[in-house]
Amino acid sequence: MEIINEKLNEMMVDLFEKSTRIDLITSNVLFNEPLGELVYQDPEHNGEYSLDRVVTNISHPQLTIFTPEHSNGCGILVIPGGGYQAVMFDKEGTALAPFFLSKGYTIFVLTYRLPSPLFSDDINRPFNDAILAMMYIRKNASKWKIEKDRIGIMGFSAGGHVAAMLITQAYNADSCILSNEKIDINLIMPNFAGLIYPVISMSDSITHKGSKDKLISHDTDDINIKNYSAECNVNSKLPPVFLLHCCDDPLVPVENSLLMFDSLIKYNVPTEMHIYEKGGHGFGIQWTSDLPVKRWPELFINWIESKIIY
Repeated sequence: MEIINEKLNEMMVDLFEKSTRIDLITSNVLFNEPLGELVYQDPEHNGEYSLDRVVTNISHPQLTIFTPEHSNGCGILVIPGGGYQAVMFDKEGTALAPFFLSKGYTIFVLTYRLPSPLFSDDINRPFNDAILAMMYIRKNASKWKIEKDRIGIMGFSAGGHVAAMLITQAYNADSCILSNEKIDINLIMPNFAGLIYPVISMSDSITHKGSKDKLISHDTDDINIKNYSAECNVNSKLPPVFLLHCCDDPLVPVENSLLMFDSLIKYNVPTEMHIYEKGGHGFGIQWTSDLPVKRWPELFINWIESKIIY
């Protein structure tokens, strides 16, 4: 199959080769180690780009760091989707680097561990990995010439759920995402959040069934469903939130973003939402060229700059 955007393809390959990967458990720099035990190509877009890796069986969370030539002092932790079954590393990670680096942003792509009954922390592994990532970025911000108060988070699909859980649960004393260790809220809370076609709710009527099944299985306990439904845990302390969704999303109903928006407004959280008629799901930055939704990266950056004064 022919590469659909040769320039973007070349830039992705070049920037990945220049990136740095960190093991978030050991803080070691990684070289030839795999992203996960199994890496395969995105079945929906196989061959359209040289890099279209989908990662599963992740034993250690990793942070892939893309640095711009001239930093604007702002960093973004990127959490790809994958329905809690895999991590769409390139489509919702590497592909973002050319655009955001050109604007001076430092991009940190998280390859997070997936929920598994084989481990004691089970369903909370993705959330704990996001916490580890935020802590690592804040503690080492000066390495990349970014300011500690200009670090945001951007999550796609199930990765949007991870991001939404982080910002809504972090202040809760009985949070279901926090580890047993005492965590400094100033280290883990992002200064802004972008939720891109996010999974928000575990309510059967609007949830993404695949994500819910992997996360809480067929649990019908009302408390558990509420704990993992971000719209139920919004409070006034949240950072500003940017929402993006399409009405024709066949996997994650647009009602997820609408519910989240309503909750954010209720608690006076600064928020901006963009709803498009068409775009479907999982378009990232690569598959929007013929649709109005292609403007979303510019809209997101304009919004960030309205919240963080350079």
